Amino acid sequence: MPSAQSPSPPPEAPTALTPGARASAIQTLYASALDNTLRSISYSSFAACFPSIAAAAPESLRSVHKDFLQRLGDFASHEFHTILEERNVVIQLNKLEDLIAAAKIRKSRTPDDAPAPIPPHTLPPQAVLAAHLDPVRRGQQSQLNARLQTVECDNAALAKKMMEQRKEIEMLLGALEGRVEDLRRGGEEIENVGVEVSGESRKAEEVLQKF
Repeated sequence: MPSAQSPSPPPEAPTALTPGARASAIQTLYASALDNTLRSISYSSFAACFPSIAAAAPESLRSVHKDFLQRLGDFASHEFHTILEERNVVIQLNKLEDLIAAAKIRKSRTPDDAPAPIPPHTLPPQAVLAAHLDPVRRGQQSQLNARLQTVECDNAALAKKMMEQRKEIEMLLGALEGRVEDLRRGGEEIENVGVEVSGESRKAEEVLQKF
């Protein structure tokens, strides 16, 4: 049992899914409002809608009235909790709790002679707009800078690859020109050999004609 010298530790901060003070308060408020609403649907008011049944079978109508209130309460509670889950109400209210707690800590650490903060509603529209847009712009600027660096790196790699391919093409063209020159010289030599062979053939024909 904790004593005055050893006080109990403060309660742990609620997790994202554990309702904090405000989330618990809104659930309690809704449950109370729903209970008051259901209580307002008295049997007399319900029976006034069905006078014939109320006169002929009042016990059956009372059972129907009780079942109606039970089903209506269950349906309303289910819809309320569904909305809380779909809209992340508990998480958002817990974030608000953290924000308020952090603000209180900052306020407690502020020196007494520090200038009073400027109320937001007294700021000009440009300052309020800049306060909301500057963080977004900085984030977008960081993303754009990262993309720009990526594009520049890709362009540098592409330019290097193009230079290498150009050098390779120039080497291939040089080798091809050498082959063409070799073929041209080979053609000239073949042509000279053909002329010599043709001359030898004529001489051989002349010798054969003499016989």
